[in-house]
Amino acid sequence: MDPLERHLAHQLEHGREFFWHRLRWAVVSRYLPDGSFTLVDVGAGIGLVGEFLRAERPAATYRFVEPIPFLADHLEERYGAGANAKGDVRYDDTAVVTLLDVLEHQADDRAFMAELAARLEPGTILLVTVPAGPYLWSAWDEALGHHRRYDRASLRRAVAGLPFEVVEIDYLFPELVPLAAVRKLRLRRGSGDADSTKAEFPELSSPVNGVLYAVGSASLRLRRLWPVGTSLVAVLRRT
Repeated sequence: MDPLERHLAHQLEHGREFFWHRLRWAVVSRYLPDGSFTLVDVGAGIGLVGEFLRAERPAATYRFVEPIPFLADHLEERYGAGANAKGDVRYDDTAVVTLLDVLEHQADDRAFMAELAARLEPGTILLVTVPAGPYLWSAWDEALGHHRRYDRASLRRAVAGLPFEVVEIDYLFPELVPLAAVRKLRLRRGSGDADSTKAEFPELSSPVNGVLYAVGSASLRLRRLWPVGTSLVAVLRRT
């Protein structure tokens, strides 16, 4: 099992309560319609979007695309084989598509976005999150198979000329930038850490997890003001 697969498998047990996942979902949930709708989760990982959706939008239909076989099997067991949208040529009758921390894994991000755009109906909302701050690049990114970290300009370039209206591109988690800088210093390139368990999220006590969630919740409300962060969110509408 490579570091990315180990990282995702670890999340099967620990992911839902981790403050970072809860905060990322808080951003996503702001753009979801009420009532009955279909969401396609591209690069679904362990399916945390589906878990949050079941809890908060029980009338919604969750579908997924996941290329890693053991995770796809897990998702089919959890949501049914019919929820697997891997073979769909188009995501018809889909209100929202999520692409959460997936684009940085693509060697050609523009080609990936162009292919995804061709699958979407006009009006579909695409929610994208990516790691931010090229200056924060470290062996952690290498371990997880990232090709890049983004800033606002490079994320805009990834969709420039494609049939998307950019509704929002904002930084997330500015409070984590110092911690990411410390991680970069600890995981220097060539140190051998790129294939170690350091690719996994840290284990946090409940009080620490709670404090980080509270701080992150406050920073999310001001996300349009931050000039930096450890992640970016893009809200796109298919034209």
